[in-house]
Amino acid sequence: ESFRWLLHLALLSLSTRTCVAFIPHDVKAAIRRTRRHISGITAAAAAATDPETRISQIDTDPSAFNYGTSDDDFKAWLRIELEHEPGRHDYPRVFNAAVDSIAGWRLRYRGDPKLWKRIFKKDRVIKELVEAAPIIDAVWKLVDDYEVPLQSSASVSPKEKEGRFTFVDLASGKGYLSMFLSEMLPPEKVEGFVLVDKAWPMRNMERKPHHISAQHIYGNRTDINTPKEPAATLTSTSTYYETWPIPMHTSKQDLKQKSDLRQMKKRLFDTATGPVVILAIHLCGTLALKAVDMFNNHDVKFLALKPCCLPGMVYANRGDVFRIGKHSFPASDVCSAGYFQKKRWVGPPRQHLEHKFNVWTDHLFQGIDVDGGGDDDGGDVDDDGTPVAGDAIAVESEFASDRTVETVGELGKKAKNHIVIQVDGGFQNKYLFAERSPLTQPFWERQRPGL
Repeated sequence: ESFRWLLHLALLSLSTRTCVAFIPHDVKAAIRRTRRHISGITAAAAAATDPETRISQIDTDPSAFNYGTSDDDFKAWLRIELEHEPGRHDYPRVFNAAVDSIAGWRLRYRGDPKLWKRIFKKDRVIKELVEAAPIIDAVWKLVDDYEVPLQSSASVSPKEKEGRFTFVDLASGKGYLSMFLSEMLPPEKVEGFVLVDKAWPMRNMERKPHHISAQHIYGNRTDINTPKEPAATLTSTSTYYETWPIPMHTSKQDLKQKSDLRQMKKRLFDTATGPVVILAIHLCGTLALKAVDMFNNHDVKFLALKPCCLPGMVYANRGDVFRIGKHSFPASDVCSAGYFQKKRWVGPPRQHLEHKFNVWTDHLFQGIDVDGGGDDDGGDVDDDGTPVAGDAIAVESEFASDRTVETVGELGKKAKNHIVIQVDGGFQNKYLFAERSPLTQPFWERQRPGL
């Protein structure tokens, strides 16, 4: 034993180079691998305890925001991503709630990572949120301010006596706007959302390749979030539909088909038991006219419209005249030859269309009739189809650099707001709002960011 210790001390007294010389080559390689492995473990341990490092890894590893990181880290990362987006500081309540909403989606689809990956494409979801924020803010004020009137009140309409809102999300796409609102609004005040788009498949019919998948709404649920839940409760009838705080219903409708519009009147507007709100984002071309017509011709409480692309040249070439409500204008004022083809713009430089877009939104604004509601013919017209003015109603207009507001007697108000959410050459920054009395004062008093 003493000899062994002496030999050990002797070896330690030798120079490092001399010691290394006695170590076989394969042993040296093993030592280097072990050191690298230990260094990797140490770095990983440090990263696991450093929030900034964990969050930064989500950017370097796109799969991390699927299910490779904790919910808290995911939300912290998402807040950083949203920090400098347009509207973030004008609508803080909306953006803060959106972080929780998206985290809720992530939790909902945790049992189906492929579905979550299809739903959460970061740039797409952020774009949807930025463009929807002014409308979400308006709707939130509308619902917050609303109280169900007493049944005995004679001053309210039959619909208002019933209570809860129905939201009609036109050209909904996957339904991101309704998905956000379902997470944010109080369920006791909202009956549900109707997601209208011609690309939905028919219910209980096989989905074709060109259809929007409704799996995120009606798909069978795979739940790994509650491991103690008895397996018997996760039956084939347990769907994502049941997990949304406020129900969402898809409706396959083509807004350009009169038969579909008649079906919407019969099955939706005539049967709604509470106030109806029309939401319309990304309505390209003449679909914006259909949204205004829908507000004008039905008993709709509130309209929120963000126009998108201009109508195509086919209408101008035919010499068409657009008519909405009591307003008409030549199609040539607003039509454009440009269009998007797989996210690539084809046509004249887009910045050349800004003037036409402003004219387009002006015409849409003029065509909104808050004094309508229920006249399916869109107002009185003479024999050649020209709108006929009815009894005179006092109209008061307010103008500012970023808004125009019209008060139509005691019947309601409408507004055209310039809200910058498209930057770097984008110009589609107009939002149209209209409400029939009684008015939501928090919205109309503070409808502009910063007021």
